[in-house]
Amino acid sequence: MVGARGVSIIDPVFLKNLDRLRVRVRAARGHRPGETPIPRISQQWGIEFESYKDYGPGDDFRYVDWNAVGRLDQMLVKTFTAEREIPFHLFLDTSASMGAPTIDHKFAFATDLVAAFSYVVLINNDTLRVVALSSPEKGQRPFLALSSLRHRSQFLRVPPFLERLTAAGKTYLRETVRAYIEQTKERGVAVVLSDFLTEPSQYEEALILLKARGYEVKAVHILGAAELDPTQLFRRGKLYDVEDQSERWISLTQANLQRYRDALQAHLDAVQGFCHRHQILYARVSTASRLLAVMTEEFPRAGLLTLR
Repeated sequence: MVGARGVSIIDPVFLKNLDRLRVRVRAARGHRPGETPIPRISQQWGIEFESYKDYGPGDDFRYVDWNAVGRLDQMLVKTFTAEREIPFHLFLDTSASMGAPTIDHKFAFATDLVAAFSYVVLINNDTLRVVALSSPEKGQRPFLALSSLRHRSQFLRVPPFLERLTAAGKTYLRETVRAYIEQTKERGVAVVLSDFLTEPSQYEEALILLKARGYEVKAVHILGAAELDPTQLFRRGKLYDVEDQSERWISLTQANLQRYRDALQAHLDAVQGFCHRHQILYARVSTASRLLAVMTEEFPRAGLLTLR
């Protein structure tokens, strides 16, 4: 699988740069022991020291702080940050707008991100489910999901799954997310990758549905470089909406260009503002960025990824 920028997603050199990363978890809880630290939850063993508690029957003497006993004449036991196996659900928007404009290679960039995320999840021994949110029109299935993966060795099942996907149909984030969570009992972290080019009710209700079902939700907003600067595309021509098939002639006069920029900024502010109000982590990326820089620099700055 060759990425949108000509980088092979399964290239060992590229993957080695991701080995030191993990997805930051704030609220999700797993039931099985694992390697992902869970903030504000402690256990009696582990790697990362968290706090102390009074000694109680059954506590392991190996974790008694004998210095505290000598200083305070009190039996205190060290506690450590809990580590669990977290279920991750990566939702990829496969609507037609993700494939437009073609010059941006937005859908290819999105699948590259999903593959890179998948690798990071699996090297941390967490559970992974990759979910393609498709259009339920004309009797199509509302989503297509890869079966659960658990180990690094299973990463090679991800690229072939992604290569079969195409960007087509209208955006139905609300309906497709609802269909998925009604069939899935294992909650965890939900990462939604989309351009969010749809009515606000579509993405708002989809994200709220995930929150209401107990998922820790993260939104990755993908923008094409030409979407940010339409002068790369044309100065005068016919615009075609790939989802509703409407057409419109337009000239990129300074006035029209400013109206476009204002509308784009209003869209970006609306998505980001909604996420912030509902405590959904929000990250925005452009297809002009290098994939490695997004994973190792931009996402850690946004709080989506962190060092292991």
